[in-house]
Parts: sequence; C-alpha cells; structure tokens
Amino acid sequence: MESSRPEIVIFDVETVIESIRGAKAIIEFAAIIVCPRTLVEKEYFTSLVRPRHDSGFGEFQARKNGLNRDDIVSSNTFFSDIACTIYDMLDGRIWVGHNIKKFDRPIVEAAFHEIRQSPPKPSGIVDTMELCERFEEEAGNKRMATLAEYFDLGKQTHRSLDDVRLNLRLFRRCVEVFYQTEFSNLLSAANNNGVPRFLDPGEYSIRTLRARYDSCDSLDQVGDVSLPISCASLNVRWGIEPIRFWDDYGRPKLRFVVNAPGSLSAMLDECDRMVQGLFRRFGINSKWTNVVDRRRNSPAVRLRITNTANEQTIVCKRTDSGKTERLVFDESKLGKLITPSTQLDAYFYLAPYDYQGSAGIRLVAHKLVIHP
Repeated sequence: MESSRPEIVIFDVETVIESIRGAKAIIEFAAIIVCPRTLVEKEYFTSLVRPRHDSGFGEFQARKNGLNRDDIVSSNTFFSDIACTIYDMLDGRIWVGHNIKKFDRPIVEAAFHEIRQSPPKPSGIVDTMELCERFEEEAGNKRMATLAEYFDLGKQTHRSLDDVRLNLRLFRRCVEVFYQTEFSNLLSAANNNGVPRFLDPGEYSIRTLRARYDSCDSLDQVGDVSLPISCASLNVRWGIEPIRFWDDYGRPKLRFVVNAPGSLSAMLDECDRMVQGLFRRFGINSKWTNVVDRRRNSPAVRLRITNTANEQTIVCKRTDSGKTERLVFDESKLGKLITPSTQLDAYFYLAPYDYQGSAGIRLVAHKLVIHP
C-alpha cells in the first residue's frame, strides 16, 4: 500500500425498491482499488446481492443489462456474507463515485446499519458528478452516461463492475483538468487512517519489536500489539487441514501450512521469545508451542483463516492479466483453491493465545492472494 497517500476505491451499487419497506435494497455491488499515483486498477470485487426478503423485489423486472431476479436469488449471497469484504475495501481509503454522496454512500451505510455493523469510513470523498459541473452546459447534463458519451469513454451498462471502470475513465479525464488544483490538494490532505500497512518481515527490526512489547503492562496489552505482516509468493506445503475444531457458532476452524522464508522465521523466533517472556512475567506457565515448525526439512508456519461476524479473511485470485479479483468467501471451495504447491501472497497478523494449558502465537490471515 502507498505509505504517503491513501489508496482510492471506486464503488457502485445497483438497487431495487423493496415493496415491504419502500427502501432501496442493494442487488449488485462492485468496487475497484486504484493506485493514487498511477490511477491504475489494482484489485476488484463484484457480487450479486440477494435482498433479505425475496418478496421485497416488488415489481422488479429483468433488465436489459442482464440483471434478473432468478440470478440474484440463486446467488444466495446476502449483504451480510460480503460485508467484511466491502468494509475492508472501503474503510480508510478515498472514495470516488458518481453521485456517491447522495446515492451510493447512504445506501451502503444503511445496509451496514441494517445488519447492525458499523459502516466503513472514508479518508476523503470525490464525487465525479460535482467535478463535472463545469461540463454540464456543453454535455447536456451531469449523468455518467451523458458525460461518458461527451468524452468518448464508452457506454454505461448499469452493471456495477462495468460502471466503476467507466467511472475510473471519467475520473482520469477529470484529473487531466484538475490535477494541479482540487485533485492534488485532496490527496495531500487525506491520510491513511483505518487502513493497516502490512510490512515485510525484514522491515521489523529487533529494536522495533522490543519497543512494541517492552511497553506492555498486562496480557491484554500484549494481545493489542499490532504487527501486520506481508509475505509475497509463499508456497503452500499442506492445504486446508481436515476440520477437527469448530467455533462457538458452529463454523469450522480452517488452517493450512506454508513454507517460511528466512526473514519470516527470524522475525517470528524473536516474537516467540519476547511474548513467551511476557507470559512468564505475568504468571502464565502454560506449555509454549513455537510458531515456526522445524520438525521437517525446512521451516513452516500455519495460517488460520477466519470467518466471524466481525472478521473474515479476504480471499483473492490474481488473474493472468495481473489484476486481483476478490472472491466471495465460501468455505466449501477453499480446499480446492489452497492446495499443496499453490503459491500465494499472505497478509496476516500475530494473535498470542493461552488456552487449556497451551500457549503460543497464532498467525491469522487477513488477506490471501492466490497466484494463477
């Protein structure tokens, strides 16, 4: 992630008026993450969304763009199923969209409130409808379809992923006009709040680790130490392990094993020593399990996949073109995606634990990017 500028996310929703409440319900969502320096798409996510009440479709008719009731219902993907992914993509980034302030933002926020979750927050908002006000007289109006035709950017399909990519082309055109004024000032003023920066293990020095842990005065503070880690091109040694444990909600605990490069092993060894020492200082004498497994030919670590109401591992797949597609989280398909010899990028964090006489550090996956 850019350390000096927050990334940009462009998103769009397609909606239907629910006959029960008379409110707008999301039936399709899409978003792309864009590099703030090059304005090139880096990652995308799109999904149909089934309203909570199927009867809420009212008089919904199949649309010329291909959206139809049967596909939406059969997708069986509710907003709550993808809320964690949407939150991760939106929170702390600069939001860009067409009429985003009056339409898309309030609809997304209402959807989060409906499932009793806090909505994501932007570090800045750019509404391309407002940016294009000066072109309204020449173009005829400020609708995206009209502006796209005016600038020869292509046609609007009213499908979410098509529209966010069209919006990116429109945004680039605006940047050509405003680059030295409003746009550059906005990016300079925005910050990176809310979006964690995952570091390569080599970026964590022993001095840095000691500074993080030495300031802890309780076990709770040890658990609060934030050490987001990123490792590129890890090789999977063992795929998703057979399910032996379930959480309190009946969801399976999913884990797999990857080979650990030298820089990761060295960092985790230091963390093991420091955290184990803190546990002893606070009176915890449970049997300690080292996070790096050296029982075989080369070091390996186990990564845990999460799927809770508040946290869900983001699973992505890199396409042959180099773009990254976020997948709808589906536990039943992970076993076929993460197999021995699979190569992936992992973004994870450390989670110390003490449970029934056993203690150690778990590595919890925030995001996985599977290579083609």
